[in-house]
Amino acid sequence: MSNSSLWVMDKNFNGEELIEFKNSWLFSPVSWDILLEKYIPKKPFESKRSFLSATMFDKTIHGRLNEKLNNSEVQEDRVLWEMSNQQVFFTKDKVFIVNSIKMFLKTNKEYATELEEHIHDRFNEIAEEILKIDENEYPFLIFKNTSCDDNVEYWFSKYDEESDEYIDRSLKELNERVTEFVNIENEIIKGFTSNLDYFS
Repeated sequence: MSNSSLWVMDKNFNGEELIEFKNSWLFSPVSWDILLEKYIPKKPFESKRSFLSATMFDKTIHGRLNEKLNNSEVQEDRVLWEMSNQQVFFTKDKVFIVNSIKMFLKTNKEYATELEEHIHDRFNEIAEEILKIDENEYPFLIFKNTSCDDNVEYWFSKYDEESDEYIDRSLKELNERVTEFVNIENEIIKGFTSNLDYFS
């Protein structure tokens, strides 16, 4: 079974995994299913669907949902969407992020009526772990969806042919776009800065 994890970056943009959460299906996929149902409702003749299966058959769904959420005024929806897209958040915004996580299932209770208690527990667990992060030590945080891919690990390590080993690297060393920094002002997501633009 795959796991999800909370990652942090220090002031030099070096990353590390802070804590791992067993069963990655209890957070991001739950969020995706709720947001899909809310912003792109299924047609009356359609059966129940999941975000992952829907995007497998319709490649436009992710882009359409992203556009709708970028224009949404519901900040907890936007925070969960950006978290589940493995964007970089500033730890100085952690109280707003935590409140958004805790509000998400309440705000969307009509789409979350069948969720079991352990899913609510996972949302709270992730929120509490984020709250513990020392923003002076780790100014940035990332939620990694699943251990089934190594995208986030790739940001912070590279293969060294000479030693035939993977060595650590900083996010600022990458010369390709891999993520965005989420800009939050007065508890509102105002925009995004790609990793390339952030370091230029």
